[in-house]
Amino acid sequence: MDRVSALLADASDALLAAYESAWGGYKAGDHPAFDRAARSVACSVVSRAVNVPFGMAGASQLSQTAGIYNASVNFANPTGDLWLGRSDLKRLGLAGCRIGSIDAMTGADRG
Repeated sequence: MDRVSALLADASDALLAAYESAWGGYKAGDHPAFDRAARSVACSVVSRAVNVPFGMAGASQLSQTAGIYNASVNFANPTGDLWLGRSDLKRLGLAGCRIGSIDAMTGADRG
C-alpha cells in the first residue's frame, strides 16, 4: 500500500510537470479538462507500473512451448516505469491540435 501511495504522488507530480510545461503554473479551474481527468490518468499511470507480473519485472517478452503449442506475451511496461502516453496527454487536454495566431506588426506599431 505504501508503494502505491508513493507512486500516486509521483504520478501526480508528473501530471503537474506536464501541465506546467504546457501552460505554466497550475491554478484549479483554468483548464477544466485537466482537472476532470487528472485523478483517473494518475491511476492509469500507476496501474501500468504495478501490473507487471510477479517475478517478471524487467522482462519484455515471455515465450512458452509445450509440444506443438507455443504461447508468447509482450509486456507493455516491463520495467514498471511511470510514463505519460499520448492518450493520457490527450485526456488531460495537453496534446492535440492547437491553433494560435499573432497580430501583424505595421510601421505605426514601431513608433
